[in-house]
Amino acid sequence: MPYRRTSQWIVVVVSTLITLFCLYVLLASARNGDVKSVWIFAAFAFLFATPLFVTVFHFFADRSPTLARIHKEHISLGQSHKTTFIPHWFVMTGVLLIGIIILYTIIKWLFIYFER
Repeated sequence: MPYRRTSQWIVVVVSTLITLFCLYVLLASARNGDVKSVWIFAAFAFLFATPLFVTVFHFFADRSPTLARIHKEHISLGQSHKTTFIPHWFVMTGVLLIGIIILYTIIKWLFIYFER
């Protein structure tokens, strides 16, 4: 499926960029001794690294019969059909809300960081 592969690459690129930015801010906060920011951006880095690792696992599972078997038995739980219904308005509202919260946190941190 070409659309699946394209969407997987989009997830990998976006998740990698956001995770690397969160790790950079985490290291900058650790150098300055700001423990609260370290924990917040560690959580954000973990949050955005999770879809990255899952997508990379799917890349390898498409090529490896062993990983494909593990995926079928333990991750997809033997379901052979794809999801047919996704409540888009609900998902997009959640994504936008989380995005606004993350942007607010990053912008707030930048203002606090540059005021010092």
